[in-house]
Amino acid sequence: MPFSVFAHLLHVDRTRLRLNRHVGAAGFATPALGEILLNKVEEPALLATNMRGKFLLTRKTTDGVARFGFSPCSADDEPVLLTELATALWELSTVHEWGIRCRGVPEAVESFQAVGLEARTVVVSAQMAQSVLGQDALPPEGLAGNVGKMTVVVTALPENYALVALAPENAGACVRTGDNIGMLIRPQAFRVVRTA
Repeated sequence: MPFSVFAHLLHVDRTRLRLNRHVGAAGFATPALGEILLNKVEEPALLATNMRGKFLLTRKTTDGVARFGFSPCSADDEPVLLTELATALWELSTVHEWGIRCRGVPEAVESFQAVGLEARTVVVSAQMAQSVLGQDALPPEGLAGNVGKMTVVVTALPENYALVALAPENAGACVRTGDNIGMLIRPQAFRVVRTA
């Protein structure tokens, strides 16, 4: 199975494909909507995937359920969805005054420390990984190593972007079923780095 960056960034739940029960149809059913029961603590805005590979703002219902759509996305296509996540977080952070924008990975880590939280995952492009890891050569895609308690993951993000996140169980959830993926993201659990 190809490397999945979301397995390091988010809490992952895999569900099995179900048989399509419609008369005359064969194969597996494609999921369209998923939902996750959240705790009773008040959640600020959440980002959820839709069926078009985009992220939209959502809130939990009065019953404490948050819904998300499943996007077609094979494990090989995850960098496209990851770039969409980074872009959505960057753009929506200004509109909603989330205060999650940073100009460098050290600044992002320090912004978590300033509020008593600990960054656990750093997702970077190969070019940015050189400075984060202090290496001369470009590291390969995938798990690149650790810096303190942080896991550094190198992936095909645009070279001027990086994501710094809390522990996966605090950052959000990812549900994969076959070549479809649905996500529910807590924006406050991320810092988005964009240089020049």
